[in-house]
Amino acid sequence: MKNYFRIAAVLGAITLVCAVVLALMNMLTSPIIANNNDKTKLETIQKIYSDYDSEKSKDYETDEIIDLNLASEVVDVVRVNNSNGDLKGYVFTVSGKNAYGIISLMVAISKDTNGNNVVHQVEFLENGQSFASTVDEHVRSSYHTSDKNALVLDPYSSGDKVVIGDLTEDQIPNDDQVQCGATYGAKLVRSLVEAALESAERMA
Repeated sequence: MKNYFRIAAVLGAITLVCAVVLALMNMLTSPIIANNNDKTKLETIQKIYSDYDSEKSKDYETDEIIDLNLASEVVDVVRVNNSNGDLKGYVFTVSGKNAYGIISLMVAISKDTNGNNVVHQVEFLENGQSFASTVDEHVRSSYHTSDKNALVLDPYSSGDKVVIGDLTEDQIPNDDQVQCGATYGAKLVRSLVEAALESAERMA
């Protein structure tokens, strides 16, 4: 009987030591991880909007997003202004998960000449899908291009052309139209982009 108590005490002590070590590691690494995430988001916004001015722009905190009654997948929003204070667009950080992994995107929404919200560009923050490279190629070829005036084939229609960078909500594929090897990843991307568009509509 004494041996059982001794073994239990040793195992309890080991568990306690491991828990303390993990807590200390978390305390040490969480600020570093948060800083790296903030840096990545900043670099991504600057990649999308080269004239982004952080002083003139507005970051929405999570509770502000909840107050705005935005879609649940939206993590945060940045109102992007240039140095003149002119609105360039909104960048939504959206995140979702399916059976094949997590996807986090930054979706830039701008206004077209008619005042409609359009998808300006989509960038990955995290792509944890099993077919990550296929999903990445799907996003790069379907949701943005470095040349905003380039006409490219719309992968969701029979040869029609659209301007990638002016992707409107009705051009986002439905479940039957997704043409990507990693279909579930493509559908998750679409749902996240739709969440950003719906959120932009509600903010207007």
